[in-house]
Amino acid sequence: MLESSGTNSPNNNQSSRTLKRAKVWEHFQQEVVMIDGVPKTQCKYCSLRLTATKKSGTSHLINHIAESCPVIDGDARINFLATIKKQTGEDFVFVPKRSRELMVRFFIHAEVPFKKIEDPYFLEWVESMQPTFKVVGRQTLRDDAFNLYERMREDLHAELHNLDLHICLTSDMWTSIQNIGYMVVTAHYIDREFNIKKKIISFKELKYPHMGFAIEEAIMSCLTYWGIRSKLFTISLDNASNNNSACQELIKNHKNALMFESQHLHVRCCAHILNILVQDGMKIIKPTIHKLRELLKHLDSSVSRMQDFNSMANSKNLPSKLSFSFDTPTRWNSTYKMIVEGLMYRSILDSYANQHGEVAPTELE
Repeated sequence: MLESSGTNSPNNNQSSRTLKRAKVWEHFQQEVVMIDGVPKTQCKYCSLRLTATKKSGTSHLINHIAESCPVIDGDARINFLATIKKQTGEDFVFVPKRSRELMVRFFIHAEVPFKKIEDPYFLEWVESMQPTFKVVGRQTLRDDAFNLYERMREDLHAELHNLDLHICLTSDMWTSIQNIGYMVVTAHYIDREFNIKKKIISFKELKYPHMGFAIEEAIMSCLTYWGIRSKLFTISLDNASNNNSACQELIKNHKNALMFESQHLHVRCCAHILNILVQDGMKIIKPTIHKLRELLKHLDSSVSRMQDFNSMANSKNLPSKLSFSFDTPTRWNSTYKMIVEGLMYRSILDSYANQHGEVAPTELE
């Protein structure tokens, strides 16, 4: 889009007519010149020449005036953008039903509490943009969310039913802070337009104990509900004994229905295997990690201690800390993050430990 060298010649009438179609052309010379066989227009302010063809459109011209032109000041840019937005909205048609559905999707995606729809400032904001739009109450919004879920579920059911290809699953389990076990199942597949899709098809409580037969039953129940038992190709699970047992149960009970007689059914999660490898390698520095973790916990448990620590850090031109990153022993990347943070503040941690009688990792460690 930068200016090229070459011979100039007037362009034809067709290009001249094209110049008058959009507002942005008011900021460029009406006369188009040919440079190396390419029609060019010139910015009225900085004289930069930009391509002026029907194929190139006007986006690059808008970007130049709105962002790049060195001559235009901030207020002029704001006025220009307001003009462009007004122009693009001239053919706008307000569809209340569509706006209401988009509002529901926003509340769900942004995880905004339904009660916020009755916030007076939100209502005032909506009215300022579209006075005719009637904002529903929190209960109606909740009902709309459930109706949207049902429609999306039915659409997914139809899509999976009509799918000609096979489906791969991933599954994981965890325990909530209320000590309730949950299991999620995600379907991975390629649709007819060759787009990779990933959809959660089950998220349910899994009763204890989480034995292999219980996991197998939950997976098959999910597949039966969606009508995709015959389309299962692989399932990726953590490399745990109960998951191994679950896959053995699947193979034993459904071998004939699985692809390649289930030879490729069980895919062990690579991230879980990597975590096991790293955890095994970190055993040699386990005492050092324990010292660092306990020292950081000691500091983080008191406001006055953190103030003392930050004063020492600032004296060494290191940034203050609101709190420290603590590791989850079963996740190596969280331990790595804690160690990196400890190394960054190593001298401060050593000084603090010496002054307050605490234990810190040694220089050798």
